[in-house]
Amino acid sequence: MTEPHDAVPDGADTLALGDTITFGGGRWLVTAFHGPRIFLTAPGETTAEPLIILQPVLTSAKDFAVLNRAAPRTVVTHRGHELKALPAALRREVTRWERIVKEVLHQQAPNVPATTRPKPAFDPELHPVKQRYRTKAVQLTEAGWPTSPATIERKCLAWRKEGLLGLIDRRGRRAASAHGRVDERVIDLVWEVLDGERDQGLSPGTLARLIGRVQQTVRARYARELADADAATTAALLPSQATYYRLLQRLGITAHNAHVVAARRAAGPPLSTLRPGSRRATTARWPGELVQIDTTGLDVLVIGDDGQIISVELTIAIDVATRSIVGALIVPKRFRRGAGAGRWLGGRATRSFDTVQVVAQSTAPLPVRPGWAPETFMDGSDLPFEELLAADERFAGAAARPVIKPETLVVDHGSPFVSADFTRSCNSLGIEVREARLRTPVDKAIVERAMLAIKTGFSQHLASYTHHRLDLRGKHVRKQPLWTIAQLQDLFEQWVALRWQQTPHSALRSPFTPGLKLTPNQMYAALISLRGYRATALTESENRKLLPTVWARINRKGFQINNRTYNLDKGALDPFRGSSGLAAFQGRWEVHYSPNQPEAAWLFNHRATPDSDPWVEVPFIHRRILHDRWTEESWEQGLQVHLAAGGHRHDEAAIARATHRLLSKAADGPRPDDKPAPSPRSLPAPRPRPAAPKEPYAAGMPPLDPESVRPFRRLDRPAAQLFTAGEPAKDSGQSVDAFLASLPELNPPTDGDNGHNGHNGHNGQQGESR
Repeated sequence: MTEPHDAVPDGADTLALGDTITFGGGRWLVTAFHGPRIFLTAPGETTAEPLIILQPVLTSAKDFAVLNRAAPRTVVTHRGHELKALPAALRREVTRWERIVKEVLHQQAPNVPATTRPKPAFDPELHPVKQRYRTKAVQLTEAGWPTSPATIERKCLAWRKEGLLGLIDRRGRRAASAHGRVDERVIDLVWEVLDGERDQGLSPGTLARLIGRVQQTVRARYARELADADAATTAALLPSQATYYRLLQRLGITAHNAHVVAARRAAGPPLSTLRPGSRRATTARWPGELVQIDTTGLDVLVIGDDGQIISVELTIAIDVATRSIVGALIVPKRFRRGAGAGRWLGGRATRSFDTVQVVAQSTAPLPVRPGWAPETFMDGSDLPFEELLAADERFAGAAARPVIKPETLVVDHGSPFVSADFTRSCNSLGIEVREARLRTPVDKAIVERAMLAIKTGFSQHLASYTHHRLDLRGKHVRKQPLWTIAQLQDLFEQWVALRWQQTPHSALRSPFTPGLKLTPNQMYAALISLRGYRATALTESENRKLLPTVWARINRKGFQINNRTYNLDKGALDPFRGSSGLAAFQGRWEVHYSPNQPEAAWLFNHRATPDSDPWVEVPFIHRRILHDRWTEESWEQGLQVHLAAGGHRHDEAAIARATHRLLSKAADGPRPDDKPAPSPRSLPAPRPRPAAPKEPYAAGMPPLDPESVRPFRRLDRPAAQLFTAGEPAKDSGQSVDAFLASLPELNPPTDGDNGHNGHNGHNGQQGESR
């Protein structure tokens, strides 16, 4: 039996897979977690049934203790880059200490079975940990490396706390940047000087200027220490010029990129030994801990609601721990008017309401739609279907995509993500919104890489794929068969459940089988057993609160939302006429509506009693004109068509009829002879056509009689003879003069022959000149 001082005192919150503990008079290995239950197996037993026990019962036992840890407690992912930045000699020393610590604590190296017996001198069952410290110190001293038991103990405790970085000699870290001859404070001063130059707006100079400024700062700041320092300390604070150049080379600083490297370091982790340009890994320990969301163009052409060919944008939310796509929405892009004052026309692009829909998708299962492949069903996939169905009945008939509610949502600085509606909706769901740092792509690297994988795995296989580069775009893309937005959304969701969630990912690996790649669904099944699943079913009132908010005034005609009037019959809205009493909103009432189904709006009555329903559904007064399903975008398109025809903005019935005609035309689809045309909203207003100028020579001439016109002779002579006058044509019975004389319009009757002959001869010369 192991002595008590050999165990590590810990509680339930610090237990991890692979830990060896004592309980009930025996040794156990922690193999799995399932909610509050812990699965324990005896070391070396592979076929026996595991012991399942509740965490509070286990940790409150008198003989409970943690013998050996499976991994260090503190995991800092980006410190691997700091270890790689150390000199090779220091890395070899750290590796050597790691083998020593594992031998003393009996922590097996990777790929070594846990059933391997330790060396007799370091067996935890035979010797307490203090004795093992002494034994290892004696061995190292006899091998020519004088070491005390206190040093062994300090290294073991540091390894348990910080991992490999705990084994680094702090004295060696100060000298890690330039072969052991530079103090760590000099490195900090290098970054300080560069940051000061950037803040002052100075231009970068040569490395000699940078070294000179650093040396001046060292002499001024550490003057007292240099006065009493020995030769080694002075050499570390004031190294030679060659040592400075080697230091800057190791830090990746050159005369051309000094300020760029300093700015990159300021945006990243403040580690002086971190290599410039190295990426900081983004990790999460359980599903939902960290979710990234972003929007990008899908490089695909589709048919919009108005029947026109448009491009689309895709917004996805991806879970970092499992790489699962938990929400996705495709919307049409918008086009900007050439001479407008920043107005978006021809579509709508991604709005805050669309991003809220993506977040809301993560809280509910994805239903399987008719026509989907059988492999898309959750039943039969790698997901724990039976357990999830027992916890949430909505999983019946669901697709093979997990439900992961975000705890922290990482967004960029786009207007849909920083809007008040998006932040308010996320806060109401208990989701923390975290903005990524500016010019720091590593904060959202996972969702950015997922977007690229979607374009190569999904978009490029569609007939309407356009490619993101114009020089590589096909010439006949618009002539290919096109999908509608709803059909493309259905295709993408099926692709996510069939391909994305069931394809092995190189970043998803089990700690017990690191050579095996896992799929997002397999990773979710492994992690959900450690955290458990809790259903997040939003009520009808909570769903309505997620819709866009409009603060409206109510009169006898109801209220308006985007040029649409909403009202109830028989004066049902009379109690809400007048001020709402909310001074912060100037007496207006809170109204919510869905842009995807604007045929009704919901008025929120904040004066309602707890026993009554605070929501009042108010329909659109002309909803019966629109028989098909319509959206706010369809209404905007109908409004522009109505205005282009000379209609008035307040004629809502006429706008509804124009929208109905657009929907009927879009339902028929484009005809083969239809050419793509710009949206009517993007067309400039028609201008009056100027009147044609009057022909001054046509005044007083009679109308031309077609029967009197004879065909002119064919060209039967060389071009050089065209300007010869009076020569009759060959093989022709009529000369040019005779032909012109036969036209009554050019030869009106006159009293004298002189005027007639002069006019006729003049026209004859003109005719031959022509």
